[in-house]
Amino acid sequence: MKTNTPMFLLLMMVTTFFVVISTSSMFAWMMMELNMLAFIPLICLKKSTMEADISLKYLIPQSFASSWFMISIIMSTFSSHSKILASVALLMKAGSVPMHSWFPAVMYSINTLAGFALMTWQKIVPLFLLSVQQLSHTPLILTSVIMSATWGSIAGLNQTNIISMLTFSSIAHLSWLIMASLLSIKTLSMYLMSYALTLLPIFISLNIYNMKMHKTIMCEMMEKYLQITLMLNFLSLAGMPPLAIFLNKIIIIYLMSKTAMTFILVFMLISSAISLYFYIIIAFTAMFDYSKPLSFTNKMTLPKLIFILSALFQFFPLFLGICPLP
Repeated sequence: MKTNTPMFLLLMMVTTFFVVISTSSMFAWMMMELNMLAFIPLICLKKSTMEADISLKYLIPQSFASSWFMISIIMSTFSSHSKILASVALLMKAGSVPMHSWFPAVMYSINTLAGFALMTWQKIVPLFLLSVQQLSHTPLILTSVIMSATWGSIAGLNQTNIISMLTFSSIAHLSWLIMASLLSIKTLSMYLMSYALTLLPIFISLNIYNMKMHKTIMCEMMEKYLQITLMLNFLSLAGMPPLAIFLNKIIIIYLMSKTAMTFILVFMLISSAISLYFYIIIAFTAMFDYSKPLSFTNKMTLPKLIFILSALFQFFPLFLGICPLP
């Protein structure tokens, strides 16, 4: 039986939309469950035994988190500690440290489409719910932010293939996304959109080539335009100015500086500096590979189109002078 991928993608988008506009915690929980069930078929596109194992690794922690979230909704009528349980459940769903162990295990073996969705779209529901004051326990969330920023950057140093680097980088970026959800929904939306559009060309490249290849071999085998695209987007993920994600981080830093969060901000900046180190390694590996010269022809190829669109997105905010502060 063939998986109806467009239908499940549509269901994911619809359920996410309903969570965002919902004013009822119970309805949000129902849509969150449908969203989880719609995502699982995307993991099992080939119907292999390995994909069934991956789907279980995803389903079990997500089910536990959903149960805890449901219990927190019930407890909210008579206990002030329900916020703690709700925050733990949402942090686990997002893959935040220390409830993150399922995330690298799933990402390492997942297909490209599901991997991209798990790093981007599937973060929307838990991040939005964390921004709801009745469901968030701020001290617990801030502790998770510090741990995610620190662990995501340090663990990324030891990785030898691109998908592993992206996985731990996603954990580090999650700390910025969670912080943005506490500060401003507008800032969260801008950061998440920039992060998704930066990851998209990378995952397209991973789909064209082998997803789990060593970072050096990946760069050597790639067409030159894809190498430059990879370099540009990795530098953006690292927070290199003046690229798109850097501008979003500046907004978060500005908002944090207006609150009593200097200690947390220091941790996040240090983690960004560590992440910059291992991103620069792979970016410059792509930059200094001269084995494949650029071909300046009028023919529009897929790698050239990806490069042009990626470059326009990364530098477009700079050209317009757009860096809005909420």
